[in-house]
Amino acid sequence: MKILYAYRFQNNEYDIIEFLNKFKELNPDENFKEIDEEYLKKLLTGVIRNQQLIDNLIEKYSKDWPLSRIPMVELELMRIAIYELLFEEEIPISVAIDEAVDLSSIFGVEKAPSFVNGILGSIAVNEVKRE
Repeated sequence: MKILYAYRFQNNEYDIIEFLNKFKELNPDENFKEIDEEYLKKLLTGVIRNQQLIDNLIEKYSKDWPLSRIPMVELELMRIAIYELLFEEEIPISVAIDEAVDLSSIFGVEKAPSFVNGILGSIAVNEVKRE
């Protein structure tokens, strides 16, 4: 989430993979050794490539909340979770949602967990087609 959050402020100077490499270089204290870097690259690239679809779903299920009104932390958490719901079938639906809700309770505003849970739950029920 930190990488996507920071990426939004760099004015498209770098593509997401270049930005990831810069981020790692500038943040040596971040522990990237424990992260599956291939999955991270796939996730970041997937969120960026599918952002229009993902954002359309957020707008569809966040009644009366345009994207511009949703705090950036919550927005990035939902984008990641929705990407996982739609494109990463090996990740259980409950895991994708629970991670986003848990992180929103740590980094988001007070009512973020219920907001994030409601939107992701609606998307999971109405939009996710898994075997």
